[in-house]
Amino acid sequence: MEQITHPHPVKPEPLTAETFREKVFDYQTEREWRYKGTLPCVIDFWAEWCGPCRMLAPIFEELAQEYAGKVLFYKVDTDAEQELAMVFGIRSIPSLLFVPIGGKPQMAVGALPKPTLTEIIEKELIPTLQTTDQPPAPESTPEEEPTADDEISPAQLKELLDSQANGLLLLDVRFPDEHAQRRIEYEPQILIPLPELEERLAELEPYRNHQIIAYCRSGNRSARATELLRAQGFKVRNLRGGILAW
Repeated sequence: MEQITHPHPVKPEPLTAETFREKVFDYQTEREWRYKGTLPCVIDFWAEWCGPCRMLAPIFEELAQEYAGKVLFYKVDTDAEQELAMVFGIRSIPSLLFVPIGGKPQMAVGALPKPTLTEIIEKELIPTLQTTDQPPAPESTPEEEPTADDEISPAQLKELLDSQANGLLLLDVRFPDEHAQRRIEYEPQILIPLPELEERLAELEPYRNHQIIAYCRSGNRSARATELLRAQGFKVRNLRGGILAW
């Protein structure tokens, strides 16, 4: 690997939820992954109290220096940015998200040794530098796109609610303060924040034969909830676009 010498040290850049949406991926408005950067990147999800995270930190800084101009390096403090940790389902740290140009990101967990990290960067990220153009997103509104069998559009849900269909349950996977500010007015409805969902599955057992509609702010958290509950045998559909589209 040809290294670039820089007069000033290149440090990994801390990301907040706001700067993550600006520089990496706007998970509040985008349904499909669409990387915003012009260089591939590596994102370290870490915390100050985490021993393995502290072990990885100097290696991560070395890589940021060695790949300056080719790969961007970011850090997300999972204690300060709990929304980001939740969106990406971070349960163990350090977790490293490798983001290529024009492809899907990959997650690796643990304080991997430098040779392993270098191998991943060289194999998965550096070749994508040749990808200079990403195909434009199709110009269509959510209502014009076909709805997957695990999704329901706002218009379809409104029609379903207006029909007063039996055997329907709304599941809000946001936090209580979000639910209190704005919710879909319908009963029965259950509030279970996404991080608590696996531990509170018993609360949904009485509704196993119901059609469950999961929703959140933008559709991302509820998509994860839908996947989890479907794996448990529940009949669930995700409200596409979340309450923002309602």
